[in-house]
Amino acid sequence: PPPDPRTSNPSNPYPDGWPCCQCLFISMPPFTPSVPATSTSNGAGALLLVAAGVVSSCLAVGFELHRRRSGWKRGRENSAPTTSTCSDSRKSSTYESLIGRTPLIKLTKLSALLGDGRSIYVKMECMNPGGTGKDRAALRMIQDAEACGALPPPLDTCGVVPAPATQNTANARTNDHDSAEASTGEESDHMDASIRMAVSRSRTGGIVVEGTSGSTGISLASLSAVRGHSAIVVMPDDQAKEKQTMLRCLGAVVHVVPNAAISNPNQYVNVARRIADRINDRSDELGQDEELSAGRCINIKATFINQFENLSNYSIHLEWTGPEIWSQAGGNIDAFVMSSGTGGTISGVGRYLKSHDCNPYCKVVLVDPPGSALYSKIKYGVAYASQQSERTLRRHRYDTLAEGIGLDRVTANFSMGCDAAVIDDAIRVSDQEAVDMAHWLLREEGLFVGSSSAMNVVGAVRVAASLPANSHTVTIVCDGGQRHASRFWNRDFVLDWGLQWPDAEDGSDKCLPSCIANLLDQRT
Repeated sequence: PPPDPRTSNPSNPYPDGWPCCQCLFISMPPFTPSVPATSTSNGAGALLLVAAGVVSSCLAVGFELHRRRSGWKRGRENSAPTTSTCSDSRKSSTYESLIGRTPLIKLTKLSALLGDGRSIYVKMECMNPGGTGKDRAALRMIQDAEACGALPPPLDTCGVVPAPATQNTANARTNDHDSAEASTGEESDHMDASIRMAVSRSRTGGIVVEGTSGSTGISLASLSAVRGHSAIVVMPDDQAKEKQTMLRCLGAVVHVVPNAAISNPNQYVNVARRIADRINDRSDELGQDEELSAGRCINIKATFINQFENLSNYSIHLEWTGPEIWSQAGGNIDAFVMSSGTGGTISGVGRYLKSHDCNPYCKVVLVDPPGSALYSKIKYGVAYASQQSERTLRRHRYDTLAEGIGLDRVTANFSMGCDAAVIDDAIRVSDQEAVDMAHWLLREEGLFVGSSSAMNVVGAVRVAASLPANSHTVTIVCDGGQRHASRFWNRDFVLDWGLQWPDAEDGSDKCLPSCIANLLDQRT
């Protein structure tokens, strides 16, 4: 095979991985014209045949260079070229090289129902290697932590091999599920069990700590593993069990805590911050522990990623996701609609789409679930939800079936969108609408989506219906339904929630999404 052009040829003009002209010629089979041995009297014809072969080869190489430089691929004509975001000199891992360039696809049946040339497009962020758009922000936040010294430098892609699991004595302190959830004793013992497990797994001495509802944790765990760090993911206990299982499979230490309000010191984000501080306070002691270090000489460093307030989250979507969507849509975007978890995506993408180089008239709309205060913040300038007046710590965030979206506070990332007047409007979407839309998308468009993605599409339909003819609305498919099988896609769970399960067995439209039902009513 040809040498890797990113390392073997310093003059390669494609540092993000496209091969140089020389490597293209190396990888192409040599042209050998077929000239009969008896054709001595037809020398001119043979020369013409050779010349034609050379010209065709040059044209093929030229087309290949143009195709790869412009990022064109058959079936993905609108894809933007891959942009490397790595700030270190280390060669990207396979996982990292797959982040981005997710397709932007048209929902054909839904667009047809809108009529008058209106179209809805979804950015399939669920097709990132971690199954979520959180891969982008996770990569940038880890890189920035390494650059400022909060984490050790990453291992080279040919780094040391991790110790076998049988040598990990810290695992004996937990249950068979590799989780600190079942640890007994006081809170400090619970934390120490997670910390010891994470120290024993880190190959660089770096430990990534984050409080997350699941998706960001999955991305952080995957990226930490390939960069040599370990990860502690602190999760509330109201999330789907599939996410916990996936995190454990990825080698993360899963630290589960009861759900609580952000004002409670035992809320999952606050616990994550406290774990990171505890590790750094005891870094010398942990690094010298022979049971944990297994003979290695490493300096222990932990960083609290803090995805809600870390503006690296916002900046990666401003610099990467936004331009990618704009390029794929050919600059033809009239509205961008999505929900908010940390606020990084809607703020970053929205700001880029409304920049002077793009379309300042692009409408950016927030989709918010029940119980979230962000809708009121955009509509009235005050972060408040009616559920807060009667909410207790036990009921906090149990007001919606959706996972990973909606908050009772304004984060630094969300502020970049609402304070800068990037977000123009907000829409409230009910859990029943999300359930109905998820089943409609599976039945009609063949897309198996999660709760937040279903809410995004409901919001996109409402916004698109209010726009002029021939308008284009874009939203995000954040993750797939496979991560929501025990809750959002569980019939018994949905019914226990007091919602109606769409009856698809007889093909009836018993629970047709209200936004689609309204479109049909308007036609009749």
